[in-house]
Amino acid sequence: MPERQPVQNTQPAPDTPRVLATADSRLYAIDRALEPLRWVFRITSLAVLVALVSLPFIQVVAREIFSRPIMGAEELTRFMLICSVFLALPYVVSSGATVRMEELVAMLPERVLRLLKVLASATAIATFSVMAIASFIAIRGNLGNSTPTLGIPYWIFLGAAFASFTMTAIECGVQLLKVLQNRPLYITFPQEAEPPADFEISADKQV
Repeated sequence: MPERQPVQNTQPAPDTPRVLATADSRLYAIDRALEPLRWVFRITSLAVLVALVSLPFIQVVAREIFSRPIMGAEELTRFMLICSVFLALPYVVSSGATVRMEELVAMLPERVLRLLKVLASATAIATFSVMAIASFIAIRGNLGNSTPTLGIPYWIFLGAAFASFTMTAIECGVQLLKVLQNRPLYITFPQEAEPPADFEISADKQV
């Protein structure tokens, strides 16, 4: 008896909504140029997040089991929380992971949607640029200040904000350029790519 062949999906996969359209981070030259810097922010934010989750656990074990609490662990945890938010912001913006009413926006006419994208990108560039400048001014004014317990310099906190706002302003500038060129705004890393629509696990690999 001939072996039964798996049914192939002949229907094309539904197109990505035009508002959510993404492209591989290595597709365009400008994305390839920014990819190493994006990886720095991505890996650093992940490392800070791991530290943020681990520190309270370590503190509980040290205090409750060994009766030797780590001095300044709470202060360091707050520092990690602040840095994790700042360092992850450029990745959130570049990948389009912000909260939006996509269903309503997608109903707008193409010209109106394009105009809104231009205005949103230009406004975001101006906003994050001002915030980056404000962070730099704050760094200059707090070079001698530090946290009370661990003595962490304030410029480290503000430096994370400055780096985050500067990179986010650059990402918004890239998105403005993509709008003008009618390209997908958001990027995705190769590891985040979804499997093909006709992807199937063969019978010999199933458990």
